[in-house]
This record gives sequence, structure tokens and C-alpha cells, in this order.
Amino acid sequence: MAAAGATPPGSLDLLQPGFSKTLLGTKPEDKYLCSACRNVLRRPFQAQCGHRYCSSCLTSILSSGPQNCAACVHEGIYEEGVSILESGSAFPDNAARREVESLPAVCPSDGWTWTGTLKEYESCHEGHCPFVLTECPACKGLVRLGEKERHSEHECPERSLSCRHCRAPCCWADMKAHHEVCPKFPLTCDGCGKKKISREKFQDHVRACGKCRVPCRFHVVGCPELVESERQQQHEAHWLREHLAMLLGGLLEAKPLSGAGDHLLSQSEVGGWEASTLLPKAAELPQRCEALERKTATFENIVCVLNREVERVAMTAEACGRQHRLDQDRIEALSNKVQQLERSIGLKDLAMAELEQKVHEMEATTFDGVFVWKISDFARKRQ
Repeated sequence: MAAAGATPPGSLDLLQPGFSKTLLGTKPEDKYLCSACRNVLRRPFQAQCGHRYCSSCLTSILSSGPQNCAACVHEGIYEEGVSILESGSAFPDNAARREVESLPAVCPSDGWTWTGTLKEYESCHEGHCPFVLTECPACKGLVRLGEKERHSEHECPERSLSCRHCRAPCCWADMKAHHEVCPKFPLTCDGCGKKKISREKFQDHVRACGKCRVPCRFHVVGCPELVESERQQQHEAHWLREHLAMLLGGLLEAKPLSGAGDHLLSQSEVGGWEASTLLPKAAELPQRCEALERKTATFENIVCVLNREVERVAMTAEACGRQHRLDQDRIEALSNKVQQLERSIGLKDLAMAELEQKVHEMEATTFDGVFVWKISDFARKRQ
């Protein structure tokens, strides 16, 4: 039915299944459809039973050895010894290929009006159409091929960026959360109005800035005032009576109850006797508060360092995860390449079998026959 001397398709063609039937714009005839994938034939091969297959479909079927032709079985025309798919008997159907490649085709992508033949589509348009949807390797979303570069650089939520403050790598979707903990992120002091103070130095600035409003040292016992640092002593001098009353109330609340039958002191007794006892202790509280503040400052520095370390480890883990995903993508690409090579070897085997068959045919050809030369109308020509 077709010549068997065509060059086998290349490895790139092996990757492609049959053409989608939507390319033709109209319903194709059955003779143009692959017996396996039921798409329009791409690089058709014909089996000895007469059914046609795409080169990629046939290679996939024969990867596990000779098989019965499923189309023969389905149509009820199975013949023993004939309806067998094997590499030695299948050959490229060039006549069918030329017919298929000459069929009119249209671009299936929305918004594009390209028209031509299937051959022109395969060689010039397939894989290059700017309107075809392709998967973004980062966010896995579908974008048009012509917009893929712009998407990767400006729109992809998973695109990799560097923080402009600390230069740490971070994806765009996590950049806002990173700014909440970035040690170099600039802050503004509400007290003195100074701008561009890095987060890692902001606590030092707050302690040194005289205009920053901070809670009173007695806020733990109920003082609600926010006082500028440089006016802390003035505030404590003006609020001394209130602070002592707050301290006294706190001490009384903390005093353990002696029992249900204990006699409670009246408010006047507390004012006379308890005050004279607790005032000396209250005088020691500012020094204790200062000591606690120094320890708190030390702990704050430690926490700040630990926060930076945790952030660094988190960024390192994220970078490792990103590298792992890249490695997985590369492994998948290499696996696909190995499959391409395996399919290419399968097609080369088909070509080798075809050449061997032709050699056997040539060996069986003889050249010692007797030729008969017949001359028409011999009598007239003799005269």
C-alpha cells in the first residue's frame, strides 16, 4: 500500500502523539486516524494486517514485545499469524503520511487565526504559537507562550526575588511576611521622627531616644502613663504617691491569706501600721526595677539574635526546598530524555528490520533469466 523506503522519524517526532482532531476543523476520515490513540496520524506506520499507527503509539505498544492487533480484534477480523504487531513487519506508510500532511489545518488556540496544512503546522507553528497555553514551572499556572517571559519576571507569585534590604532570597508571595521579620527593614521612630532605622537597631534607638514614649516603669502595678524617656524621672517624682499606692495594693493582693478565721485588719489600721512597714520595702523597688530592666534588655538582645538565627535557618530551609524542587524537575527532564532515547532505539530497530528485509529480497533476486523480445507488426516492418 505504501513504500517502505522512508527515513524513520527523528527522536523529537517520537515524543509526539497523534495530531488532535480539532486541528482539522472538520471531522476527519477514519483512514487518517491512528488505530491506537484515535487521533490524526503522525508519522504513520502500517502493520502487516493493514492497520495504521502513529510511530510513537507503535513504539509504545512494541516496548513489551510483539502484540496482537487490538483493532483487528475489535473489528472481528483477527487472523492468526497476520494480526500481529511486531517490529520486523511494520513499515513507514509514506503515502498515508503525505495525505495526512496535506490536510488543511487551523490553529486551535483562542485568539489566533493561523491556517495552513498539517505539515506547515508541525514544522512552523506547533510549539511556537504565542497563544498556546503552557504551564509555568514555578506556580504551575497556565499562561500563553507569548506572555511566559513577562509572567515569569513580573506576575508569577512564586518568582524568586531578593529582599532589597537584607538581600536574602525570597519568593514574591512570602516577601510581605519576610518584611515583618527582616532585620534590615527600615522603621520610623514615633518619638523623634527619625526614619530608616533598621529593625535590628530599633530597640537600641528606643532606649537611647529621649522622645520615645514608653510605658512607665510602674506599669506592671497599674500605672497607665506612656512617658518620654527623658521625662521618666520627672513623671516618677510627680506620681510618687500614686505609685506607692499601686505598689501597696499589689503587695496586699499578693499577701497569702492566713485562714478563714483570721481577723482582717480595717482600712485605717492598714493605713497606719502596714504603711509604716511597707514603705521601706517600697523604696527598694525602683532599684529592683532597674535591675530587672537591665536583665530584660539582655534577654531582648538574646531574643533578637535568636530571631535572626531562626529567620536565617528558615531562609536556608526554603532555599534547600527550592533547590530540591529544581533537582526534581531536572530528574524528571532527564527521565523524559531517557524515554526519548529508548523510543528512538525502538524506531531504529524498526528501520533495521526493514533494511534487513530488503537485503533478503535482493539476495533472492536472480539475473540469469531468458528475455523474450516481441516486435509488433513484424511482417510489415520486414518489408
